Amino acid sequence: MKIYANYLTSNINYSNYSSKPSFGTNGRVYRSQYGIEMGTMTYPFRSDIEWKKLTQYLIEHFKNKDKVNIVQFAASDGSEAYSQIISFLERGKGENLGKFFPIQAYDIDEEIIKAAKSGLLNINPQNIEHINYNCKDFSKYFMLSDKKLEINNNFDDLFNKPNYSTYQVCDNVRGKVIFNHADMFDILVSMEDQSNTVLMCRNVLGYFSDKVIKNTVEMASRKLKKDSLFIIGEIDTDKLLKYYLQNNNFKEILKNVFLKTA
Repeated sequence: MKIYANYLTSNINYSNYSSKPSFGTNGRVYRSQYGIEMGTMTYPFRSDIEWKKLTQYLIEHFKNKDKVNIVQFAASDGSEAYSQIISFLERGKGENLGKFFPIQAYDIDEEIIKAAKSGLLNINPQNIEHINYNCKDFSKYFMLSDKKLEINNNFDDLFNKPNYSTYQVCDNVRGKVIFNHADMFDILVSMEDQSNTVLMCRNVLGYFSDKVIKNTVEMASRKLKKDSLFIIGEIDTDKLLKYYLQNNNFKEILKNVFLKTA
């Protein structure tokens, strides 16, 4: 499998990497094995996904499936997984939601995975507004914690401010995701699909060269069967990712959400 992973990442153009924040409320600076620094910054319910529409679509689209595998790359502090889980809990009344869990969330950064596994999240009042827009009761999912989530290499000037507080993610959310330290390319090449996969690859491929993006999409097209989904983020749209998806049997059905059609 490692051979295929090397193929995916061959000829990486490191000039395409950026220190601009991309995915973690915790403002983590991550240095890769190649010595490249990448910033990570996110928050719950980022607007590059229409969470309500996506969740309603997933419930309807997979209504005849007994199991749905949701796989997230660049899991960061857990914000993305928590957004999806809360969306299901808010809009899946009476539905068989158990088939969507646990979400498998991967990140290559050990420090940020350690933070995600803690069940703690650093959020500010604006983040809370995003969450409240998508759920009826913030306190149902998050509790103010007396602990402080400390992460190495934070952007001190952006994130260590008084308006950020540490919250405990409640068990009804935390218990529905498994955080794993792994390279997304290794996971992709070993993936098995029965037309029941949601691959969330948001705001990560946009940092790679066109060659790596093309190789990754081609591999995803071979791995994902008809009716599975590939989801990207706003940073990815600056590249040729949508073009490669459309030329590998993926059709955009919602904002940044692509359906495998063949």
